[in-house]
Amino acid sequence: MSNGTLSESLNHLKGYLFFLTGQWVSILGSNIVRFGIIWYLTVQTGSPLILALAAFFGFAPFIIVTPISGVFVDRWDRKKIIIFVDFMQAFLTVILILAFAGLSIPEFNIAINFSDKELIAIIFGTSIIFGIFGAFHAAAVDTLLPIMVPQEHLSRVNGINFLVNGGIQVIGPIVGAFALGIMPLQDLFWLDVITFLLAVIPTFLISIPSVKRQKKQTEEKTSFKSEFNEGVSFVRATNGLLALLAVFTAVNFFLSPVFSQIPILVSEIHLGNEEDLAFVFVMQQIGMLLGSLLMSFWKGFKNNAKGVATGLFIGYMGMFAMVLAPIGNFVALGGGLLITGFVLPLANVSSETIWAKIVPKDILGRVYSVRRTIAQISAPVGILLGGLLAELFGLVLILGIFTTLGIFLLMYAWLFTSFSQVEQLAAESPTVMNE
Repeated sequence: MSNGTLSESLNHLKGYLFFLTGQWVSILGSNIVRFGIIWYLTVQTGSPLILALAAFFGFAPFIIVTPISGVFVDRWDRKKIIIFVDFMQAFLTVILILAFAGLSIPEFNIAINFSDKELIAIIFGTSIIFGIFGAFHAAAVDTLLPIMVPQEHLSRVNGINFLVNGGIQVIGPIVGAFALGIMPLQDLFWLDVITFLLAVIPTFLISIPSVKRQKKQTEEKTSFKSEFNEGVSFVRATNGLLALLAVFTAVNFFLSPVFSQIPILVSEIHLGNEEDLAFVFVMQQIGMLLGSLLMSFWKGFKNNAKGVATGLFIGYMGMFAMVLAPIGNFVALGGGLLITGFVLPLANVSSETIWAKIVPKDILGRVYSVRRTIAQISAPVGILLGGLLAELFGLVLILGIFTTLGIFLLMYAWLFTSFSQVEQLAAESPTVMNE
């Protein structure tokens, strides 16, 4: 590698880390506000189904739009997409502020105040739009990593990202619980607006390298359908990737309902308050922080599939311990989440490293969108089904069943599919480009 190429690579790496600082600020604001909304829904309804619906309306549009967003991210300017979406999300949060604060214009005898049921409906509606914007934002941001970060730094940068995210999410619930005690929810929303806008500054300043598409693609005008099918074809033709995707599809189906019902578990089953919920969330994020710290200094398993399997298996066991925690024992409840939080970075960083090594850069957007669609499409289904079954048969029973089934399916995948050999098989696949 020439000195000029090396210097350019280092500049892109620095630019990516600078970009991440803005994203971290935005994530902090979003986590504080999300805590406030979750606690509002929990206190107002106490219903597993309402929490499931809130998660479903935010997640389902994200999954549906993801395949479209991936294709257009490969076509459009990633920088402009990120900036536009950040501004639109800030605008959408302002709408929530106005809805919760009400509208009063005495001069015209106008006074609009929404009931709790109407506010819940507004939360559901804005969640749908946030999900659509989020699909484009995630597609653009996800593909910056392999574009701007040299391969030898992928695992470490991923680990740093998880580390900082873990620290942010430790702070988020604490600040959220404290803020709810001194201000109304609509004032809390302003933090989200401010942090969204701050995230735009690094995005304006960095330079994102363009990615040259293959000659065949530049000479022919391809349709959306053909480009999306190209992403599907790559995943299908690359040995082992479908097995890896199947594992994460199962994880999202079985664990998403457990995560979405934690507020009800704390409030209704363990009779806790917002401080107890914050404590439980913080324990999970401390685990994430420690796990991310480990991945920042350790290169991980030589076989990344083993890292995925180990992290997910221990994560399932931690969730199982949380579901079976004695009533009112928030230390045991948080301990289970601490274990799960610690090993999730191991699984996620290992998986991300596999994909970043295998996928050609000129089709990153469409392949990553296919990956996300397949892996996450089961999550809203699991969330909705889990919430409905919990409403009918009891929360603890259903969460215990979901977690147990997840453990058995992970073991099956490791023993009887190509999941355990995904890296070796993918390296032998003719679809993989060595760049």
